[in-house]
Amino acid sequence: MSEEIKNTLDIECPHCLEENKINLSKEIRCKKCEKPLIGEKYRKPILSAMTTILIGSGLGITADAYLNINRASVKTEYKMMKTCIGLFGSYTFVRDRCACAVESMSGVIDAQRARILGIEKLEKILRNRYNECD
Repeated sequence: MSEEIKNTLDIECPHCLEENKINLSKEIRCKKCEKPLIGEKYRKPILSAMTTILIGSGLGITADAYLNINRASVKTEYKMMKTCIGLFGSYTFVRDRCACAVESMSGVIDAQRARILGIEKLEKILRNRYNECD
């Protein structure tokens, strides 16, 4: 290995972010902006893979909890839709109004609350919501 290659170092300039191959035996300056590189602290900001995974997981869990805070399960929504259609009939306009009623219950009735309320209470809520939909 030649002496010149041994005494070179690749450094990113903190002023303009240009990568510099410098010979350690000469005065050290950025090749783009000509500012001296001596006396600066150099490090490349690299997040570890574990830190990235932890941050991503935390953000994902938080977003999921925020977005699905009181969302009923698909099974519960299906049962509410089936109950509504059973109450009012299976015509297209009834189906659309039932979909509106079930959708309006999002955030109000989740799977656990639907089990606690029971079918009679759920039907009463569905009837009220159905009548509000046009």
